[in-house]
Amino acid sequence: MVTNSRPQVEHPPGHVRGRLFSDVEHPIVLRTEFDVPGYLAQARGRIAVDSERIEISEDEARDLGFLWRLENSALAETRALLASWTANEARITAFVTGWGYERYWLARALRDILEASPTPSADSATPTDSRRGPVSRLRGIWVERGLPILAPVIGGVVKEPLTAGHMARLAIQEATLQAAERAVRARLGGEAARVLTEIIDRREEIIAFFRSEAVARIRRSRIEAVTARAHLIRPWAPLRIVGVAEPDEARALTSIFASAADRRGLIDSDAEIGQLLPGNPQPSMNQVTAALRSTRRAHARAGRNHGI
Repeated sequence: MVTNSRPQVEHPPGHVRGRLFSDVEHPIVLRTEFDVPGYLAQARGRIAVDSERIEISEDEARDLGFLWRLENSALAETRALLASWTANEARITAFVTGWGYERYWLARALRDILEASPTPSADSATPTDSRRGPVSRLRGIWVERGLPILAPVIGGVVKEPLTAGHMARLAIQEATLQAAERAVRARLGGEAARVLTEIIDRREEIIAFFRSEAVARIRRSRIEAVTARAHLIRPWAPLRIVGVAEPDEARALTSIFASAADRRGLIDSDAEIGQLLPGNPQPSMNQVTAALRSTRRAHARAGRNHGI
């Protein structure tokens, strides 16, 4: 068996110094049980929305607007992934084509709900860059300009273990989005609830892929487990667009995860990956907990000012 030096990773047959070479006797990439060709062949398109039957409140529209913006970020997430070493993984890049297609239509369904509602539309619910703080603006500059340049360089140094980090992030991110959509669905009725149910159901296969890829790599070697753990630490947070916070993040997360039961579901979701890593990281729950604290502090300040 051939191994890389720095970092030391046990590679399957077909790898030579971190590069893949065809070998008819052996697979040249890590393979899990997930059926990538089957997923691509069955990728689903637009979700029909009966706009005449949509009835949602203003608070529900704001929360759905927040989720729509996250759903709509698939292109940014894909760019971050494909600008790195992970682009060398053929099964992952093949899956990502169908994933991006499906994420587009999931976002479109949420936008259709918002546009059919008499409450503020998706456009009016979208925060502007001018409302972002300096940290978020700097993070946005990094994503737009720095990441595409530095990601290939970092990937060239770390090589294959980097993929474990990307798969762990996306597994947690997709599962967290599903948990958020389940929490909002519990407040909806009629056509809006039906559409959100279909979005939730379609996400199952997406989660299954990223979890299987993450778990296989985390269990394969210590360096991949360490790399996955490093990808889940702050300032990264799942319910953000490539790590960039939105101005209304605290309000949205406080509203969406107001129920203790929904927060327990989030903890269980994080544990699917976290329990395999040192310290059992809970990035989704950490983000929601920080939002709850921020909201409580804001209410406390408002109360003191009102008293004055």
